[in-house]
Amino acid sequence: MAATERRGGLLRASGFDPLFVGATITLLLVGLVSIYSVNQAVPAIGAFKKQLLLLAIGAIPFSIFLLTPATIWNRLVNWLYALNLVMLTGVILKGSTAGGAQRWLDLGPIQFQPSEMSKIITVITLSVFFNRRRESLGEFSTFFLSFLHVLPTLLLVFLQPHLGATITIFVSWLAISLVATVPWKHIVLLLTTLVLGASIVGTTMLQPYQLERVRTLFSSQKDNQKEHYQQDQAMIAIGVGGTLGQGYLRGEQKERRAVPEQHNDFIFTVIGEEGGFFGSALVLLAFALFFGRGWFLSLQMGDLFGRMACIGVLSVLAFHWVVNMAMNLGIGPVVGLWLPFVSYGGTALWLCLSCVGLIINLNARAQEGVFSGGAAPQNWLDRSD
Repeated sequence: MAATERRGGLLRASGFDPLFVGATITLLLVGLVSIYSVNQAVPAIGAFKKQLLLLAIGAIPFSIFLLTPATIWNRLVNWLYALNLVMLTGVILKGSTAGGAQRWLDLGPIQFQPSEMSKIITVITLSVFFNRRRESLGEFSTFFLSFLHVLPTLLLVFLQPHLGATITIFVSWLAISLVATVPWKHIVLLLTTLVLGASIVGTTMLQPYQLERVRTLFSSQKDNQKEHYQQDQAMIAIGVGGTLGQGYLRGEQKERRAVPEQHNDFIFTVIGEEGGFFGSALVLLAFALFFGRGWFLSLQMGDLFGRMACIGVLSVLAFHWVVNMAMNLGIGPVVGLWLPFVSYGGTALWLCLSCVGLIINLNARAQEGVFSGGAAPQNWLDRSD
């Protein structure tokens, strides 16, 4: 009994929360078995072996964000911010194109997507930005400057174009602003201005396929041969799964290759078809445990930087989860956002592992007060502004 308690104490001291780490490992395993199932139906893509290799490589970014002290991020934040912009600019100038979008940098045998890692970099630099201005968090000028801080990243990602990633980064900015106790009146004022501006220029800046995706969502008629095909087939695959599913490796829709990009954005259709309602519910339960426990850990952060960074990366992954589920269930537009830990993809997987490494790191240092005088406000969810 005493030995068990000592082991539990050591795990907590190292930041490895058993429930949080357990949920992460569960979701990674779900992803691997789902990709293996798709690979059996479409051997030519070789997705399973590639994902295993990408997962092994993911140990590198995971270790970097796990072991790097927050004080190092604080010291190198300007270089980190510049690196982010340089990578995104490199995509615009020299990036490879696929599917009408220029989002990747070719690094020998591996394609790297800077817009993915840009999400966690933005979370860190923005958290440092607010942390250094603790005395002026209630001023509109600070909030407006925080928007200017993320604006170059938003524009560079949007120009690729990658609307989904742009919105994700925007959502993380809002989440971190809320944790920083920015007054609601400032948030509403700036958001109203941005919405009005976007409504004026949006139709001229959005790509035709992006406008079509939004139009498709609200269209009353469906055409399986055109824009609704992916979502129609996805809903059919999930629907035929029934209560208990058709059985692992036995999905008929999967065997027919009816769902495009099933190993990537529509990986949940494999879970729904072969695992049914029961299997889908278990996976959603694992996600609920991951986000719930991550939220709990954020509340334990004793310093403002730690709490902002933790909520920032959780907001990135949570937004991906919500939008991806909406895509698969036909209640949201197809915007190219993968399912965290489960979808196939190298940079996406590395981002997820980086986020987990950062949260574990921050949890281990929660009681250290990484920045002097940076205590997190205890009432950040219950404000009277």
